[in-house]
Amino acid sequence: MTLHLNKNIAPVSEIFFSYQGEGIFAGIGQIFVRFVGCNLKCNYCDTKYSDKINQKTKFLTTEDVYKSIVKIYSKNKNKFFGRKPSVSFTGGEPLLYCDFLETVVKKLKKENFEIYIETNGILFKEIKQLYKYCDIIAADVKLKSACGKNLLNLHEQFLKNSKNKVFTKIVITKNVSEKEFTEAVLTVSKISKNIKLVLQPSDFSKKTNIKLIKCYNIAAKYLKDVRILPQMHKIWSIK
Repeated sequence: MTLHLNKNIAPVSEIFFSYQGEGIFAGIGQIFVRFVGCNLKCNYCDTKYSDKINQKTKFLTTEDVYKSIVKIYSKNKNKFFGRKPSVSFTGGEPLLYCDFLETVVKKLKKENFEIYIETNGILFKEIKQLYKYCDIIAADVKLKSACGKNLLNLHEQFLKNSKNKVFTKIVITKNVSEKEFTEAVLTVSKISKNIKLVLQPSDFSKKTNIKLIKCYNIAAKYLKDVRILPQMHKIWSIK
């Protein structure tokens, strides 16, 4: 599944400093590296500009990415408030470029950077390869109503390989069925009831809000830590 274009070159759309807008670490300053290319097509995707490689796509070397991260950090040190500098690799799907990522994160770990991987949570072989370098793994659990496929077996294997570094996220739309949602939650709880789950509404419509509360009540039966969190960066009007 990994795109072996060249382990030293990968398509990257942007590298920038901002504040994490999703999940349990929302609000912390991070350096973001956004890769181009994804192995899924979700109907709620909000980064379609990073879905496909095209003629305008920029390809960077591992050294390009490493130097850009260090340069951005040097300009934003004060925004980490004494914490380890954190780098979020996102996309698209960053694990498609696993060999490339491994080269970059090895160098970053030597410089005491925290490694945060945002992923669709199905590339279980790739996360196993990178696991020892990761500090935080933010893994989606995709529902069939969103991506057209039942991926729960892949998610289960991914969570096994992510161990105690992972938290999960399920995007809730008005079309989510209680049956598919329950199956997804059971897949997570089967690995560990201690895995944190974030329920992220796709919008703020009345129908979605009603479904969100129903899903929360279901998840709370099986997991110890369930949270409702919208995409905060959209509320803040930042990247």
